[in-house]
Amino acid sequence: MTQKTIPIGTRKSALALAQTVQVQEALERLNPDKEFPLLKMSTTGDNNQSQPLSSIGTTAVFTRELENSLEKRECDLLVHSLKDVPTQVKPGFVLGAMMKREEPNDVMVMRPGEFKSLKDFGPGDVVGTSSVRRASQIRRLCPGVQVMDVRGNVNTRLAKLDAADSPYTCLLLAAAGLHRLDFDDRITATLPPSIMLHAVGQGSIAIECRSDDAETLALIKPLDHLPTRLRCEAERTVMRILEGGCSVPIGVWTEFVESTTSSQAGSSQGSESSQTENVGTLRLKALVASLDGDEIVESEAQADVNGSIEAAVELGKVVASQMLAKGADKILAKVVRDRSTTLAPTGTGEENKIKGWEV
Repeated sequence: MTQKTIPIGTRKSALALAQTVQVQEALERLNPDKEFPLLKMSTTGDNNQSQPLSSIGTTAVFTRELENSLEKRECDLLVHSLKDVPTQVKPGFVLGAMMKREEPNDVMVMRPGEFKSLKDFGPGDVVGTSSVRRASQIRRLCPGVQVMDVRGNVNTRLAKLDAADSPYTCLLLAAAGLHRLDFDDRITATLPPSIMLHAVGQGSIAIECRSDDAETLALIKPLDHLPTRLRCEAERTVMRILEGGCSVPIGVWTEFVESTTSSQAGSSQGSESSQTENVGTLRLKALVASLDGDEIVESEAQADVNGSIEAAVELGKVVASQMLAKGADKILAKVVRDRSTTLAPTGTGEENKIKGWEV
């Protein structure tokens, strides 16, 4: 029997709701005869703002409660930031759609009217981030900077930066979240991949449902954006093989490059665009770094995937294998062992202070 009401599960944060409303509106345009009410929930990661995420759990801190609701059939689909979704999806569930990716870059945010180039950062500057990936790369780029944890939603983090007694010189955040919350004017500088590689899946909205729910799978299929899925499947394969997750500094960059054999795909997401997009030759770059930024392993490869998810996954396997051959596993083993420790600059008295981070 065809359902008229399809509940959507989501976190309660402003960013999560903005992303979920984007999905809701797209589904309503495609299915005017159906209703898509929102079921708002709090997750472990939302409820515990006092502990570093790495000490709460390494995976699913933003998805576990949502998936429990989906399993109980309280809702029929879930909306996630793809970067929060573990690379091993819970049995019985499937990522039925990955929406067209927003800008995946990280950005630097300073107080209004202030500007300082990252190349000029050094001792005395404090960078706020809750990401070991960002922290390790910024330490490598700007020796001597102090990295301080900053938890909370986007609005809370910006308020901490803007406070009169703020210790932060800048924050490092995802461009996508600022765009979706209409905080574009707070972006001081966008960090290109030559400076910082982004998180796996960053900028993409994932829609999860039960794998045996054919009706819901059919409803969300038009929202699946093939170029985004190909890029993100390659990225998630790297992380899955390297056994990465929260508290592991893995950065990636993917892009389709011109090739004489490149394939084209119609961008039919939500039937809103008929422009063809390149899904032929995919380039993938990945990085693993130690928490202090001193040790780093990088690898890059490209392949003619020609719209094939299997080929994109294979590219991810190639890059992950190259990184393991270069010793990425040794760096990650050390990171996992010491993942609740961050190294503040010598002389600050913070060298052995225990902190935690999330990707």
